[in-house]
Amino acid sequence: MHVVGIGRTGAAYVEALLRTGEIEDQLTDPRATFSALVVDIGEQDMGIAEDYAKAFVKRLESRGIPTDRFLFQAVPLPVPSKDEFFEGMNRTREFLKLEYPRYYWNPNFESYVPKTYEMPKAGGHFPRAVAKGIYANAYYADERPLEKALRKFADQVDKSGLPSMITLCFSLAGGTGSGMVVDLARHLSNVKLGRRIPVIGVGQLPHSGDPEIYYNAPQLYTTLNEIDCMLDEDKNNGVIAVWGDLYRNPFTGGFFIVNPEQSWQRLTAYTTTGEAAIRQGFKEMVTNRFVADSFMRFVVSDNGRNLFRAMRPAGLTGAPHETVSAKARSWTMFDVAKLTHPGVQVLPGEAPSKWEGVVEQWTDFVPKYDGLKDEFRTDYAEVLIYGSRNMPIAKMETDFKKLIADEYLLDSESSMQISTNEFFDALTAYADIILAGVAKTDLDAFWASQKTYEGLTWEEKLNEHAWLIDIGPMLSEPAIRFEGMAGECIWGCACWVVVPYDELRGDKLPPPNRKVILEQGIAAMTRTVVPTPGGAPVKRLASDGTPAKQLGAPAEA
Repeated sequence: MHVVGIGRTGAAYVEALLRTGEIEDQLTDPRATFSALVVDIGEQDMGIAEDYAKAFVKRLESRGIPTDRFLFQAVPLPVPSKDEFFEGMNRTREFLKLEYPRYYWNPNFESYVPKTYEMPKAGGHFPRAVAKGIYANAYYADERPLEKALRKFADQVDKSGLPSMITLCFSLAGGTGSGMVVDLARHLSNVKLGRRIPVIGVGQLPHSGDPEIYYNAPQLYTTLNEIDCMLDEDKNNGVIAVWGDLYRNPFTGGFFIVNPEQSWQRLTAYTTTGEAAIRQGFKEMVTNRFVADSFMRFVVSDNGRNLFRAMRPAGLTGAPHETVSAKARSWTMFDVAKLTHPGVQVLPGEAPSKWEGVVEQWTDFVPKYDGLKDEFRTDYAEVLIYGSRNMPIAKMETDFKKLIADEYLLDSESSMQISTNEFFDALTAYADIILAGVAKTDLDAFWASQKTYEGLTWEEKLNEHAWLIDIGPMLSEPAIRFEGMAGECIWGCACWVVVPYDELRGDKLPPPNRKVILEQGIAAMTRTVVPTPGGAPVKRLASDGTPAKQLGAPAEA
């Protein structure tokens, strides 16, 4: 397992992986390596990850494990002056020419960040376009610190004699993480690794306790649209048809949407004492770290096999010839449903029956805080239950089986996997709920952030784009010259993408569930079935998937 974290949220996921004992256990195998990278604007949120990395080295030394099997890099990008920033913006075509030898030198090019923009200080909020520009300068210009860091990261991955997976973690609503990830993922997966290693996107949704600048914010809408055009095979083909193969989906191992809402609600329920500002900051920190810990504990479980298995229902771990794309439903939800929290509702030493009542109450709250539209249904769900041995584990398993079947599964042909695990904290119980086949339009946050986005001015909308804007298209707007398509050209020229705007915006919804998409894909493949001489009749499907006629049957049949 290897990890890249971008921004404050991404750094928390790197910290979480460094905290787990399982990752150092993996390094006892002489074939294993571990590479970790944190990237952010400024160094204010890197200190904890750096401290854990130093402690991790000492843990390796104490066990006699060679420390060269571990590589940690922290790359704090300085906030440039306005002149420095726009000098980099003016060199965008030069940067792109380095990556694309046949890049068309657009004579209409202008900076994709308006010249009136004033740079915030490190630690402030950076719009996605600005974060993208800072990333580009650090990747392409002068000493190229980010290019070097990614190369070192990839080289450490390549040293491993074992199969590797990489998690790329960031906030879906943070300007820095979502602004940089669109290029960093492309450079890591499509350039440095040549699409040989599964790169798994891990995007955390905001929760209702986050500041207004993140919760249901406009940048969440544009981020979801851009990632959707990577994950959805049809939309992604429409992008690369115009802009080339380097814009092929870089998340070769799939994409998890991590939902922290129930963890936030569980922690904050009934906690009103203390100074408001301090309490708010503490609750945000505890929620985000608990969610990151929960996800990374899942990532390293059974040496990564559970992570690999969880991605199989998304069609991302089989051979290409046996994989049917889920298209617009290629997202996987990872809902961290916290059920108890120390000192909240129940105190240590109180009657077990009170614990049971609280666990049951918060199990019932799962659909309320899952962040999904009520209509969502899937053909595959997985639940990992964690609790101490004094918790009602058997009842929790029974309750979750009924809840998942009633609230999320399609029918009796759907699959559900439930496992129980002992947790070290006697006062904490939670469940990781993994739901395959999610589309962006299933997310309540998509619709709420779309509404916020539509209230912006054109210049404000531009600042919240990242993917493709350096070559012209403003993806979340309709194309100027191609009716019905997406990707308004920011310079008034003929840039566009072959993606229907009504699908991008959600006016035209995807098929109701993943099962329908898979059946359509299988039907398309079975149209090529030919009869086997002397064999049994072979059913043939029409283009709509219905039986058309039989091949190879006797004449009298």
